Amino acid sequence: MQLRLGAAVTTAITIAVGLVTVLGLLLGDGLGPLSQLAPITGSITDAFLQLVTITLALTILIGVVNLLSVHLGRVFGRRKGAVYSVVLLLSFALVVATYIVDRDTSMILLETVQISVESALAGLLLFVLVVGASRMLRRRMSWTGLWFVVVLLIVLIGALPLTGLSAFADARDWLLAVPVSAGARGILLGIALATIVTGVRVLIGQDRSYRE
Repeated sequence: MQLRLGAAVTTAITIAVGLVTVLGLLLGDGLGPLSQLAPITGSITDAFLQLVTITLALTILIGVVNLLSVHLGRVFGRRKGAVYSVVLLLSFALVVATYIVDRDTSMILLETVQISVESALAGLLLFVLVVGASRMLRRRMSWTGLWFVVVLLIVLIGALPLTGLSAFADARDWLLAVPVSAGARGILLGIALATIVTGVRVLIGQDRSYRE
């Protein structure tokens, strides 16, 4: 009976907090028939959002401490992969020290490393796409696979910095502006709808994964 009562209290608190937060966000600047409640719900919503921010910051801090403890244990225990752990720990110490001494230099180093890593991943993506297309055609020839190869070739040829490829460049720009943009917006709409459905399930007490 105690477990059921505790579960009911947890669900009731979650639903109440969710409803108050949604109401505060919907009222906004106090427009509409419930404008008198806007200052109260707004202050409560701000407090809830600040608590969420603090909780997320503490979660990140705990994750960083756990990461460092795991790699320190690997280094002092001389287990397999200790060299990579040493590199990670030295990089972490260097980033923290640089951020404390000079934040501008830290941001420059971060952008330099991030751009280099992104460029390397973009270069690897080319080979992954080509290998994937060749394997797709080798296993089974289909119209979808053929279209994939054609679009891949158009995009890759249109990205080449060569003269006389304006037609491929225009086709590439159209593909990126229309079909790719439409697909990305469809994915974002799907994520938004899934978030709304999950939020509604939590508000009505159907989704109780937060109790686990």
